[in-house]
Amino acid sequence: MSNTWSVWLLPKGADKVYLSDYINIYSNFYGSKKFDPHLTLFGRIDLNPEPFFPFFDEISLDVKILNVKTLSIKIGKSYFKKLYIPIGYNEKIYALQKKVDSIFTNYKKYKFDPHISLAYGNFTAHKKDNKLISPISKISFSSLAIVHTPDEIENWSIIRKFYLN
Repeated sequence: MSNTWSVWLLPKGADKVYLSDYINIYSNFYGSKKFDPHLTLFGRIDLNPEPFFPFFDEISLDVKILNVKTLSIKIGKSYFKKLYIPIGYNEKIYALQKKVDSIFTNYKKYKFDPHISLAYGNFTAHKKDNKLISPISKISFSSLAIVHTPDEIENWSIIRKFYLN
């Protein structure tokens, strides 16, 4: 059993519903696993997360991440980035990720590439499939989450949320 966990930003209210609906559409269309919409700040750390809770409480206090620009839907090559929405440069997201990275980079190197995946899997996506949904132009985030992320997507679960200001 894996004890790995990841640090995610979770979309706010209507954006979460919108993205969840589209993840469900693509999961059904491609026969792939469903998952909660998120932006990964740091992925798959194999440490006890509890000692880091005060750090996450502190860094989420004064952060508000609203109306983040999105780019056109892209098709990727990796399992976890097969169909995704790249996120435009946002100073607050990069500053938050830099704080997280400063704590965990000694345990693991992580290449940050801000995006929100719409489908995971080993299938071939086609450019015309991008048109199944209407693009979202901006996303707001409500919380940072520590998420148990073992190899089996269906076993992913939120360990703890830290609400953004």
